Amino acid sequence: MSNNENVNVGRRWSAIARRVAAVTALGGVALLGFAAPAAAHVHVDSAEQLSKGGYGLVRLIVPTESDDASTIGLSLTVPEGVDLTSARTLPIPGWTATVEREQSGDGERVSRVRWQATDPANGLKAAEFGVFTLSAGPWPEDVDSVPLPTEQIYSDGSVVSWNEVAVNAGIEPEHPAPVVTLASGGAHGDGHSGTPDSAPADGSSHVAASDSDSTAWLWRTIAVVALVLSLGATIAVIALVRRGHVRT
Repeated sequence: MSNNENVNVGRRWSAIARRVAAVTALGGVALLGFAAPAAAHVHVDSAEQLSKGGYGLVRLIVPTESDDASTIGLSLTVPEGVDLTSARTLPIPGWTATVEREQSGDGERVSRVRWQATDPANGLKAAEFGVFTLSAGPWPEDVDSVPLPTEQIYSDGSVVSWNEVAVNAGIEPEHPAPVVTLASGGAHGDGHSGTPDSAPADGSSHVAASDSDSTAWLWRTIAVVALVLSLGATIAVIALVRRGHVRT
């Protein structure tokens, strides 16, 4: 094979190697992008454990997904059959909170909690998130979890409803509702238990990973492994091309 032919072959293989590298890199990035949205939704912080029939804190983690608008409002709906008689909100600078009640039997229940930015400038901008804390109870004693359908209001007038409940534990819906996980046992307080300073007597921490958190970590792990494999394949192809070119 002449020198010119060797040069042409080397160039063709180099072009192929570059294309393979580009495709595999883009594939890895795409998988990472696919995995990221699994955690980019309104969800309940799983660090605070709530007891059936008890009182405690619910922390809503609210990321802003829009690149062009800010989150300026949040509306949480308490499902029928969940009779919360007490609800208190933690003040957020630049925001107001309203607890709405409705008649239920011989008394009242909390039906909705709304947070509203006093000025659009106080909204949660792109790449920011907020923590909205609610102390409430008593939580039901006959269920293991309570979905809390939530609407996220943006400054451009759009509203995202996080109200879908997973029917399969292994598959997360597109707009999952935040879910409060309830554990059996524990003290039935008067509305002041479940504070950030509360902890078990043995010093262990309360951590209850939700299905959505597990799903998020699963997809992240898959994406990272896929990216590593794709980069490894690219390096192997380039090495083979160079080795073949040198031998020729």
